[in-house]
Amino acid sequence: MMLFLPFQKSFVCAFQGCDVFDPACRARLQNGHQTVKSRVRTSCNYQDIWLLPGRADASCTRPGSRKLVDVDPREIKIHPAVIKFPGCFTVEIKNIRVYDHEDVLSNSFFAKSEYQWINIREFSDVKCQNSSSNGCGGYGNNCYYCDICESLREIDQSPSQSSIEQQFRGLNCPRRPGYYTFRKEFCFNDWSAFDADGDCQMDFLQSGSDYKSALAALQQIGYGTVVAKIKLAYNATRSILGKKETKEAQIERNVMNELEQRKQQWDINRGQYQKFQQWYIDYRKNVWHKEEYLPWLLYENEVSCLRLTFDVCERVPHRKTYGSGYTCD
Repeated sequence: MMLFLPFQKSFVCAFQGCDVFDPACRARLQNGHQTVKSRVRTSCNYQDIWLLPGRADASCTRPGSRKLVDVDPREIKIHPAVIKFPGCFTVEIKNIRVYDHEDVLSNSFFAKSEYQWINIREFSDVKCQNSSSNGCGGYGNNCYYCDICESLREIDQSPSQSSIEQQFRGLNCPRRPGYYTFRKEFCFNDWSAFDADGDCQMDFLQSGSDYKSALAALQQIGYGTVVAKIKLAYNATRSILGKKETKEAQIERNVMNELEQRKQQWDINRGQYQKFQQWYIDYRKNVWHKEEYLPWLLYENEVSCLRLTFDVCERVPHRKTYGSGYTCD
């Protein structure tokens, strides 16, 4: 998800150049994050993993997308070079250019997350988990985030948020054209953020067999590669909202006509019928919103797509024999 902060409000991680394989570095990192470290659940034996951020590019941006936000993939930096989970990392994107467009800067952005686990073809088709009935929100693969700016405002205003949501406090969307920098540190200090019910199993594994397949592949060979695509679009303009309302009114009329023809065969009182009628209208609207409207809006209003590659390691990575960087092998 692409979020923005003005240059003067950027936050720099003090240890972003630190080598995690240096004992002195690890001690500094540990001491530096004592204030945010949460209690580890000793009853759960979670497997630590390491991420090796790869290159970023914009090759997934469709030709003809709207020129409203410019992100140079060369300006995307993820620190440190080896990210350990649980642990912290910093995302930095410099010189994000936002163009002047009244309908966008006065509105909001929305995004879709897509992930592909190399060598597990079915992984790219995994559905978003825990999303709302209209297809917004949730976690995992193929999720739509329908109103990023409003979500950020709600996080700032609400005192009770999950540990993941709290990481986004203080962020805001751009309100004026210009150049921006996004720089933010994220910390996941133990696996409890991904195990809300405390059953010692990651929540996202419980309803997705392809997530389990990916984890099994990781444990078998010790590493895997994930390609992440974040598609950013601007939200519906006033004219699009008008068309959306017209379509929803059409759905409501069609449902009412359909039920009117069928209710003669039902043994149901007026109150029960009205409740079912409203439920069915909402259901049909939500199906249309999730399956047709959101994919169309993403295509129509797309402004950019960022593609990032991560190697996921089950064991501690080591330095490459030749060249710079690290490897899971």
